[in-house]
Amino acid sequence: MRFFDEDPTSIVHPDEMVRSLVFPQGVEIDDLDLEGLALVTFTSSDLKEWLEPGSSAKPLQAWRKRGYWIYRRDGYVVAQSSIGAAASVMQLEEFAAFGVKRVIYLGYCGSLMDEVRVGDLVIPTEAIREEGTSYHYLPEGRRCFPDSSLQDRIFALASASGFTVRQGAVWTTDAPYRETKSKVYRYGREGVLGVEMEMSALFAVASVRNVSIGAMLLVSDELNGGVWRNGFFSNELRESRKKVIETFRPRLKALRPEGSPGRKI
Repeated sequence: MRFFDEDPTSIVHPDEMVRSLVFPQGVEIDDLDLEGLALVTFTSSDLKEWLEPGSSAKPLQAWRKRGYWIYRRDGYVVAQSSIGAAASVMQLEEFAAFGVKRVIYLGYCGSLMDEVRVGDLVIPTEAIREEGTSYHYLPEGRRCFPDSSLQDRIFALASASGFTVRQGAVWTTDAPYRETKSKVYRYGREGVLGVEMEMSALFAVASVRNVSIGAMLLVSDELNGGVWRNGFFSNELRESRKKVIETFRPRLKALRPEGSPGRKI
């Protein structure tokens, strides 16, 4: 079945969806304006740690009525996304509709190669499309791509800060319980670094909506060799996660896009 439609017009628009949900609760349109840069996590603990104790970050109550926890700090916004391609894409569409021009994701992936270990940092340069959402935005094709110049800047900063950091392809899947031995082996042989659940869809939507997009993925578990090794609660991941947040938190505003924030629609 072919999902992609050449017609660029959707009946349901992201700005209209947000307005329909928040306006009955007394929200004004200007309350929905977002900064040009967003940092998005996939866990509440990462969101909380990025904000840090004693942070002056302010929650955006208008967006809380939409169901999103979003905070404003240091000239950008920080938010949490749900896990999975469809939910994260819906949020990205809405953020872009209200002013976000660049978004950086802090997420996790499973390793597909022996040399990629729990606690390493992966900077994706492309994502293999094995999710369904991206095929509604782009014609059929194997891979989607982030903003390469942004990813190069993130990689350079991580490398200079002493991380074990790798740059390369990741595999995006909708089916984490169908990461089979044959696929893991094949993708690992091709040099694919890790597997996750959002990147190819997010890259596709960002390219269509003219949003600059980047990502940092911490390796949380290992699948190479046909055996799953869970590192979710390991010291290696805990220490790397802490270092990533402490390194990038004070430097993120330097990655803001040119131009002033404001709604795009």
